Amino acid sequence: MIVHQEVWAGRLWAARPLIVVEDSEERSLLWIPQGTRRKVPITPPHRLDPGDVHSRTIENLHHRDWVLGDHTWDVSSLWILTPDRWHSTWVSWRADGSHLGWYINLQRPMRRNVVGFEAMDLMLDVVVDPDLSWRWKDREEFDEIVRRGIFDREVADQVMSEALAVIDDLEGRHPPFDADWPSWRPDAEWALPSLPDGWNVVDD
Repeated sequence: MIVHQEVWAGRLWAARPLIVVEDSEERSLLWIPQGTRRKVPITPPHRLDPGDVHSRTIENLHHRDWVLGDHTWDVSSLWILTPDRWHSTWVSWRADGSHLGWYINLQRPMRRNVVGFEAMDLMLDVVVDPDLSWRWKDREEFDEIVRRGIFDREVADQVMSEALAVIDDLEGRHPPFDADWPSWRPDAEWALPSLPDGWNVVDD
């Protein structure tokens, strides 16, 4: 088991435990089952909460004063990560085991650290249905973050370039979309992962 940390402006933005399925120079496969407890950014008590997750995210990034709260992961997902890429691909299942779809999470490239790895979510996502049709997620939130200068233009351009490259892979049925990942199943003996001691220690 490892910890996935997200770090923004030198502070821990989020943390979640994952089970290592495979780890090689070519790729890493990580499992996070439904019911896993993770840490997420929430509005600090001295500031009025905006009331919706999109505004909350933007304001926390802008003010850099978030605190961490608990959240329960609501689907089961296998993460497929490739070194140096600005995204991870998630294959997700409902509680009954049926395939929910795919999810392209745009993020900084994975960087290994003492608890697992760091890869900051960059807010823009692509949701992919089981038939491989796709749609943007949080595009307006991403555009607002860029407009405010929270993400600089270089990062914004890299995110969009990566998103379009993954969409090309998707539409061309290139890896990982050429394989039957929806048929993959976890080991029935795997326990629900939990955050270990040191989950909140951020590398310098």
